[in-house]
Amino acid sequence: MRLTLAGGLMLLAGAALAQDAPLVAEDFVALFTSYCLQKFPDDGALAAQAVSDKLEALSPAQVKTIEGKPDGMGWMVTRAGVPYLLTIEQSSLHSCVLRRASDTALDGAPLIAAAKSFVEAGGHKLMPPVAFARPMAGGLVSNSITLQELDEKDKPLPRAYMFFVVSHPPALRADGSLAKAFYEIRFMRQMYRQQT
Repeated sequence: MRLTLAGGLMLLAGAALAQDAPLVAEDFVALFTSYCLQKFPDDGALAAQAVSDKLEALSPAQVKTIEGKPDGMGWMVTRAGVPYLLTIEQSSLHSCVLRRASDTALDGAPLIAAAKSFVEAGGHKLMPPVAFARPMAGGLVSNSITLQELDEKDKPLPRAYMFFVVSHPPALRADGSLAKAFYEIRFMRQMYRQQT
């Protein structure tokens, strides 16, 4: 039963990577561009921009709950009534992540196009996308697309862009009612820190 459910959710979540899914909103692209492309990996500059924009800072405990790691920073930002979470992971995988919840699977093509334009402006390019689907605990399914950055000589760099669609099945609330299924939509710019 559980394998059947996971398989069904994988097919459902896979729709998020299909071209017939609704595109992510322009606000998603604008926020990612403003913070994760124009400011990151300068965490200080990104944090200063968040303060200037009066974003609501997340507590360290909230960031740990979201990222699963004790380090990092995060903010809540709302655009057109839609809440987004902006986080920075500061471990060996230095990442800037923007995420939101959605009732429907969304296509990340506009986010990928923004990342592509950004790296090409610096004389680099992105490798063809690599897609991956992974069943997770609790019936969740993570679908991802990874695009590694190449330098001007087509040499892989320790940098990547990742689009995730994580499907969350209906969940039982404490009061016995059933919460509806939803998708976590996430786009990430990741830079691997060099070991010294």
